[in-house]
Amino acid sequence: MPEYKTEPFIVPSISGLLPVSERNRRVALTSYDARERKVQVPTREVVCYECGRRSHVPAAALSANCIHCHAHLNMTDVELKPGSRRLTVRTLGNVTVLADAVLSHLSIVCRNLNLEGRASGSFRCSGSLIVACSTRVEGSIEAADLVVNKGVNLILSQGACVQNATIHGRVTGRVSAKGSVHILRGGELCGDCTASNVQVEQGGAHLGNWVRPNDIG
Repeated sequence: MPEYKTEPFIVPSISGLLPVSERNRRVALTSYDARERKVQVPTREVVCYECGRRSHVPAAALSANCIHCHAHLNMTDVELKPGSRRLTVRTLGNVTVLADAVLSHLSIVCRNLNLEGRASGSFRCSGSLIVACSTRVEGSIEAADLVVNKGVNLILSQGACVQNATIHGRVTGRVSAKGSVHILRGGELCGDCTASNVQVEQGGAHLGNWVRPNDIG
């Protein structure tokens, strides 16, 4: 029986005998770089409302999971209407309490909170808390910026801890600010204030004690 020998497997290779145009075409076909087709997805930085740590999520996402504590993060905007039975809101988006609403026992964690209606409860905002309607807040307030609009009478039962405060209307209660408290013309703060700086424009008033953080022993 004759000896069987297999033919060697020959891998085609680019030969210098090929025309330059054909050689370049084959090189281009075999030089695919996956990085050239990688799509860069826009992201934004968020702060987890459970663990307080920062992470990046797709800018268009409506929800995500924290990469640190794996908590589910809602990122949609929320509107609370008159008669709403929703008392607890956790979102990285914005919350608006619509005009004519009278809501109490709320627990809201969000980016920006706009109180166009009367609302009471505990509010924690990583951005601004804008009070556009007279109300009494029985719970605690934490925000980067507290803005009290002109003509508004805000009563703080447990005070407010903020970065900065801008007062156009009347605030009754204790305000603690890491930065500054600015009382504009027609504005009034009736209560003690802890802040690095307090600015009272002509026509504004502060009725209470002012303590700088460094003065607290």
